[in-house]
Amino acid sequence: MAGKRFADRSILITGGASGIGRATAIAFGLEGGKVAIVDIDEAAGLKVAAEIAASGGQAHFIQADATDEAAVIAMIAEAGRVHGPVRHAFNNVGLSRPGDLQTSTREDWDWTIAVSVTSTFLAMKHELPVMLANGGGTIINTASMAGKLFTPTSPPAYAVAKAGVIHLTYCASAAYAGRGIRVNSISPGLVATPVIAAMFTLEQQSQIASELQSIERAVDPAEVAATVLFLSSDEAAMITGRDLEVSGGRR
Repeated sequence: MAGKRFADRSILITGGASGIGRATAIAFGLEGGKVAIVDIDEAAGLKVAAEIAASGGQAHFIQADATDEAAVIAMIAEAGRVHGPVRHAFNNVGLSRPGDLQTSTREDWDWTIAVSVTSTFLAMKHELPVMLANGGGTIINTASMAGKLFTPTSPPAYAVAKAGVIHLTYCASAAYAGRGIRVNSISPGLVATPVIAAMFTLEQQSQIASELQSIERAVDPAEVAATVLFLSSDEAAMITGRDLEVSGGRR
């Protein structure tokens, strides 16, 4: 593991079974990290853990609902038991449902806020004490360009939720930067994840990207993962309280 940026460090990734989470889990594994992959989807999560192990890395899957506080407490404890106290966390849970202000139901709203904002709050609430007790660490939260730019097609609940993730990040950074914990967020644009692939053809993705971005293609999940690893690494030791856009120059 010599020369690898995260050699023997304990990594926790929620939403790690697919898309950005999967790409980031694999990237951390290749860099020597001991990766705890958290997701509701057991089959997909176990597959990612097996991929990391097959490449010579260390990974462990934990099935959990990131909106359930008891489950969050348990997943952080299990990650610590298997790989040692969590040093780097990537809180990556977040989904959306279609609907505008008139068609979205109260249940749609509550579900979206819970999946993105509440999951991030609960994760940080219970990651921070572990990091404080063990010399510090880093936290990266997944936001979205939808939380920063007005677009009439973005479901309002999702836009509000991701804006909330960004501001939770700022609050945590201000409170804990002086105590050895760096907290940042990332705002991806259109990313070529399985969710997007199920919604749009490659031609449609290219068309959307050409209308919204300076770089006219969807972002590769591995490109987002590279950004997460940089912000988590010692190379970014003076970066905290920032939201970094990974959007191909979203306009």
